[in-house]
Amino acid sequence: METVLFRTRDNRPVTDRTIASALETVKAHDAKVLYMHTELSFGMPVPGLSRGELLGCLLAVIRETGVPTLCVPTFTFSFCNGEDYDVQWSASKMGVLNEYIRKLPEAVRSLDPLLSVAVIGDDRELADHLGHHSIGADSTFDKLHRRDGVKFLFFGASPSKCFTYTHYVEERERVPYRYDREFTGSIANGSEVWRDTYTLFVRYLNVVPTAEGKLESFMLEKGWMTESVCGDGAISCVDESVAYQAIVDKLRSDIDYFLASPYPRESLNPEFRVTNMVAL
Repeated sequence: METVLFRTRDNRPVTDRTIASALETVKAHDAKVLYMHTELSFGMPVPGLSRGELLGCLLAVIRETGVPTLCVPTFTFSFCNGEDYDVQWSASKMGVLNEYIRKLPEAVRSLDPLLSVAVIGDDRELADHLGHHSIGADSTFDKLHRRDGVKFLFFGASPSKCFTYTHYVEERERVPYRYDREFTGSIANGSEVWRDTYTLFVRYLNVVPTAEGKLESFMLEKGWMTESVCGDGAISCVDESVAYQAIVDKLRSDIDYFLASPYPRESLNPEFRVTNMVAL
């Protein structure tokens, strides 16, 4: 029996089977790890379904893929925003579905006060024994890069707006328009509290990222990323290894590829100003 979850702008129903079909189309099932960026862009939630029921249905459909490990960003950028980080209580800024997954009893969340993740399933090491460079060596992204069978799933989310993995590749390539910056604060994990310092590869203040989805369009045109329209939104998927090489190739052929304009070669500004950081 199908369950209607959303209604599109023109009143078409989006059911759990609609979403299951889209996931099958993009071959989300053909992975060992799904790293998921999520946004509920499929339509308006139907009246009568509570938030918990809706989110539970969506997660159930994703679980139907049979992928052994699901990993979602639960970023807080806590230290960047001058806040302390509590592993159990600091809310994710990455959407309601990710926050729902983070709160599941079976989920394990990383200690990272900047770019934490929550993992459910087999590969809990993606959230454990991480380094102190949030997007560099021994980060979750670094572990993903060293595994086989990893796919990035954009579940209603636009890759052009949230593909944080791009910045991991920029860090590996040591692009000149970003630099390592340290952030310090307190971390609480249950009864344990300690001070710690983490590093993030941030943009210079006078460097502006592009808002165009050039990489997304390129990978779709090449057939490297698959996409399925789903209600008012879409679901898309790409292999980690394919995405990594595509980003490397673009950076090496045009260092300004991911920028709105060429970075200022002679006057990079290392000042860091932020009030509510939600993206890198």
